Amino acid sequence: MRDDHAAHRKWMREYELDEHPYPVTEDPFTGLVLAGLLDPESAPSVCRALVTGLHPSMRTGDATPLSAYWPTSGVDLVIEAQQRDRRELVVIEHKRFASPSHAPGYRKNPEALWQTDQVYEAATSGYWPRWMHETDPELPVRFVVLDGYGKPMDQLYPGGLHNDKWAVTSYSQFGAILRAGHDRGVRGLIPLLTTLYAGSPEW
Repeated sequence: MRDDHAAHRKWMREYELDEHPYPVTEDPFTGLVLAGLLDPESAPSVCRALVTGLHPSMRTGDATPLSAYWPTSGVDLVIEAQQRDRRELVVIEHKRFASPSHAPGYRKNPEALWQTDQVYEAATSGYWPRWMHETDPELPVRFVVLDGYGKPMDQLYPGGLHNDKWAVTSYSQFGAILRAGHDRGVRGLIPLLTTLYAGSPEW
């Protein structure tokens, strides 16, 4: 990540862009991702950047987000995407630099499942979770963790029951797609690009 941060700064200098001078924590950055998904110009690039960690056969490719929202529980983002003649859902759990992994309810129940396990089981059960009430329960669901470091699932969620069902997209992968989009003249990506590594640890 250190090397990618340096390369990212160099790229921004070429466009006369300055990195945001103050730390940007998980929630504000998630909000910027959502804003990028809601902008018709930037949405395809942001969606493609989020899912780049998926296996090629599972990617949404050049899918166009039809809707995106930030649930009040469950996961950080839910995207309904259209690709040619099919639609699918992508659920995103976001882990920024200092974001801890924990199991919801772990203080009362030390055996509580990881959040990602709870999300997977809710989204694949017969009971459609309340945090996905705005989406079609018949659509296939993809599961992605956006992690600043790009850690593998077994490191993010040790012993997770459904780690193999989740893909991890690193900030390095995420930023590469955003930079490529900006190079092509896609508008609306600058807020994400200038805050991508804002507040990252100093090495």
